[in-house]
Amino acid sequence: MKPTLVLAGLGHGQLEILDRIEEIREHYEVLFIGKCQTVYTGAFPQVIAGLMNSATVRLPQLEPAAERILAIDPHLQTVQTEKGPFHYDRLVLATGAVSRGIGTPLKPMSQALLDRIDSSSQVTIVGGGKAGVELAFTCVRTKKVTLYAKRVLPDVSTRRQKQMERLLVRSGVVVIKQRKNDESSEGLVLDATGVVPVNWWSESGLANPDQFIETDEYLRHYQFPNIYVTGDMASALNGGVDAVRSGRYVAERLLGETTRPFRKRQSMNILLTTTGHALLTFGRFSWHGRLPYYLKRFIDSRYVRHYS
Repeated sequence: MKPTLVLAGLGHGQLEILDRIEEIREHYEVLFIGKCQTVYTGAFPQVIAGLMNSATVRLPQLEPAAERILAIDPHLQTVQTEKGPFHYDRLVLATGAVSRGIGTPLKPMSQALLDRIDSSSQVTIVGGGKAGVELAFTCVRTKKVTLYAKRVLPDVSTRRQKQMERLLVRSGVVVIKQRKNDESSEGLVLDATGVVPVNWWSESGLANPDQFIETDEYLRHYQFPNIYVTGDMASALNGGVDAVRSGRYVAERLLGETTRPFRKRQSMNILLTTTGHALLTFGRFSWHGRLPYYLKRFIDSRYVRHYS
């Protein structure tokens, strides 16, 4: 009898595992818990900018057994959902972290939120990281935009920070270099301040309160090695490229193709700026121009086509 593998959540890492579902089914009875579709976070700014019609990716070749995880009992090896409990022998978590809750959360991203952004004439964005800055650049093409950020792109060089801040202002974004402390705002408030853990992680004994989930060098839970953790749920990982690479690695582990530890790598990031331009970052290196723009368009459109 095959062991039961439960795949929970439709994060970027899980999509990489589902890409090999036929091979995985040869070794496991597979249950999926989550929604049938999700929005690819790397491409949604292109939808806002009118460069793509959709950033929606869909669940391939599986019908969900349930949609939501309510809790996990790692000792009994059960997942509690809105449709009751499900047993697992192995579990892969890709349900993701959530936004901090300042205004409207960007995560989890949904088509309903994209529609809400599209219909808003004014937006206030909180957070000066890559997500907040790209969102400001794309929204200002059709809306009034205010960006609250103590620093703009703190992970890049000071010279590049100043250049991007000047470009934001020149594009029409009102940049307020302080934290947003009051409730007053102009238009729709979007939370781009980063992500935080979900309560059920600690309630299920998978993490300490307000902490991300600790894993070993193989992306297994440090205490329950039959649970794999992908993407920004894991304390050792981020979202985006980390999530994709973690999913590919877990698929290899499930299929017995690798015994090596997961190796973190420096990730390339590309964010849209002004029309026809983008900023590519790789560690402290950065490049602003047209080639990063076309590279981003190619990468994102190929990803969405593959999972549509």
